[in-house]
Amino acid sequence: MIRTRLAIVFSALAVLALAQSAFAWWAASTAAHQAERSVDATRMLAEYLEISGNKQRLKVWYAQLMLADDPAPEVRERLMAAMWASIEALRELAARAPESVRGMERQEVETVALNIAALGRATADAERPGDRLPPAEEWRTVLLAFDELSGRDMRELLREAVERHEAASLAASADLSEALAGIRQIELLLAFGVIALAVLSVIYFVRSLDHPFAELARLSTALAAGDFSARSGLTGRNEFARIGALLDSMAARLAEAQARSQQLQRQLDDLVAERTRSLSHAYETLLGIEARRRQFFAELSHELRTPVTVIRGEAEVALRSRGDPNAQSDALTRIIEATGELGGRVQDLLNAARGGSLEYALTIRRESLETIIGAAVEQMQAVAAHRALRLQFEMAAGGRECLVDVDRDRLQQALVIVLDNALRYTPAGGAVTVETDTEAEHWLVHVDDQGPGMSPAELEHAFDPHFRGKAGQELAPQGQGLGLPIALRIVEAMGGNIELQNLTAGGLRVSIALPMSMSEAPA
Repeated sequence: MIRTRLAIVFSALAVLALAQSAFAWWAASTAAHQAERSVDATRMLAEYLEISGNKQRLKVWYAQLMLADDPAPEVRERLMAAMWASIEALRELAARAPESVRGMERQEVETVALNIAALGRATADAERPGDRLPPAEEWRTVLLAFDELSGRDMRELLREAVERHEAASLAASADLSEALAGIRQIELLLAFGVIALAVLSVIYFVRSLDHPFAELARLSTALAAGDFSARSGLTGRNEFARIGALLDSMAARLAEAQARSQQLQRQLDDLVAERTRSLSHAYETLLGIEARRRQFFAELSHELRTPVTVIRGEAEVALRSRGDPNAQSDALTRIIEATGELGGRVQDLLNAARGGSLEYALTIRRESLETIIGAAVEQMQAVAAHRALRLQFEMAAGGRECLVDVDRDRLQQALVIVLDNALRYTPAGGAVTVETDTEAEHWLVHVDDQGPGMSPAELEHAFDPHFRGKAGQELAPQGQGLGLPIALRIVEAMGGNIELQNLTAGGLRVSIALPMSMSEAPA
């Protein structure tokens, strides 16, 4: 559309320029023709005036000839040659005269030529002395040759020719001026038309092109900045609308590609995040496993110390009882039991080293709580004796049998840990008391010592791994703070719980709560 309009405008300008050129050529031709007519008329006027002047000069020469008889033939020849030259010029100019007056001009020129020829003969006859007429008759004859030809007054003819050609010259000049004025007006109109068309075309195309160019520039800038939602907003059937439509289509494809890229990026980010979460979870799992492994080996190492301590204590008892075979036999029996417990801990360690479970394996059976407590107390008697302490177990009143569903060895292990702590922090000469009680559907085992106890703040963290109270650090610097956490894990695995509280008279009470066996639980 824009190309068509441009073609139309340029064609119109070309037509106007061609018309202006054609008019300029016609105007130049017309002006030249009018100027030529004016020049011809002026020249014919000049030639007639020249002939009239030369005739007057020839008349003066003849008067001198008649009065002074002093002829000067070269003057007459010169004047006659000049008049004949004028006649030739008039003949040539008459041949170029317009068709309407050409015949009349030729006839007039030939009449003047005849008059000049007659004048030449008359003056030549007057110049020959032998052929002269009487002066008066000769004067009249020659003057008649000057002024008349075949009864026609040559003075009048010349005067009319001069006036006519003077008028023709003035008319030609006027026609030339009028033609030039008309040419100037038409030239001005054509120039104004060309300028007006050019200005209007420029204004139109500037207004028509400014908005599309601005929109295309805005769209290009937006696309360069990454804004693929921008559109040109150009409508119509012109070239700019088609370019805008192409850019809009490109922007739409780029937007789709960007959306796909963003979707792929999101999917990739989600996949990476998922893989990262999986790796993090696996890493955390490995860290947990590693932490449990370390915890397990630390706890197992801690548990190995109790049987070793028992064995050592029983061995010392056996050495002190050399004279008492029964005491030695009991001591060796307890050493064998402690050795069996030690073997169990070593087996747990071997299972863990082979990739087995890091948790305690439980074998739940219905057992007598007093029997388990008695075994644990008996096992720790040697340790109590070695530390110069009293360890006593007080049975619950009423003679009711305490049945619990537990793992005997693990529960005994937890009791040994609690008793070992009580014996460790009770000063020499003191006593550690174990007693049972009931509360709701639970059997309670209270282990009371006479140690320094723990502050309320320390009681809140007593079951944290590797936590030790201030008094414990002072009395047993080599401790690891793993005993109570191990005992709590064992008891909780069997559905029980452990609580700590300071005694009024001094010391610490450890209360182990275990659910009663289903056969003993009150209805």
